[in-house]
Amino acid sequence: MLNLTTLQLFIRVAELGSLSRAAQSANLAIGAISRRLTQMEEELGVPLLVRNGRGVSVTPAGEALLAHAHRIMREVGATVSDLSDYAQGLKGSVDILACTSAVAQFLPADLAAFGATQQKIRLNIQEAHSADIVSRLRSGSGGLGVVVAEPGLTGLQSWQYRRDRLAVVALPHVLFGMQSVRFQALADMEFVQMGHETANTRLLMRAAEEQGWPLRLRAAVDSYDTVCRMIQAGFGIGILPREAALHFVSAMGLKLVELDEPWAERQLLLVADAAAVDGSTRLLLDFLMARATAR
Repeated sequence: MLNLTTLQLFIRVAELGSLSRAAQSANLAIGAISRRLTQMEEELGVPLLVRNGRGVSVTPAGEALLAHAHRIMREVGATVSDLSDYAQGLKGSVDILACTSAVAQFLPADLAAFGATQQKIRLNIQEAHSADIVSRLRSGSGGLGVVVAEPGLTGLQSWQYRRDRLAVVALPHVLFGMQSVRFQALADMEFVQMGHETANTRLLMRAAEEQGWPLRLRAAVDSYDTVCRMIQAGFGIGILPREAALHFVSAMGLKLVELDEPWAERQLLLVADAAAVDGSTRLLLDFLMARATAR
């Protein structure tokens, strides 16, 4: 069995042409190097070096081994470097589960900026509802979640990421002349929202219940674009993250009105099972938090 240390010593001796110079270079005794090389020759069953008064020279078998030894050491070096990248989080992959609010607003640009600086880390992104994300992270699937802050994050570690603000989307005549509106003033209106399982819709239903009126959800759809198209068609009003709604309101002739409620400003969190945060995930976490702070 070839020993990497012995191969390194063999390379030194072959290139320096001298046991004494190789011993001095490696800070070892000549006898120790000689014994290692002799043992390797015996194991391989072929002489590798010719020893004479002027030093040592390499036999044809030794020349062949020298070429292989150089290749082996290059591959070992590349392997160590590659594994070091993984150990430091500089190479790997991160599975990201992100809520629609994050995906529709700032997360794509943040992930693109991270990818430009860490090209050896692959980001796998899946959109999901905040409650589903929390459930999947607890069960051990998924690496990093981006969710709207809600009760029920027990067992997961969380970090503050971004804030967004909800606004009312409507046809211009519905809220004509209004720049802001209280939620209570919308009690008699019909709503178009994403499904009951979304953090946004759950928030609105809780707020309506606390004020003593039922949220009249006329249409539950699966994207902000569809919400706005249904509003455009006259099916009701909607309450969406302001930055996400801005992509649609002008082109569809809709109006955006500020929702004058303290809970209309929401905190988005980065969440993960602390035990599952590896080097690559930690790099991404630090990057996203730094980028959010810089805003």
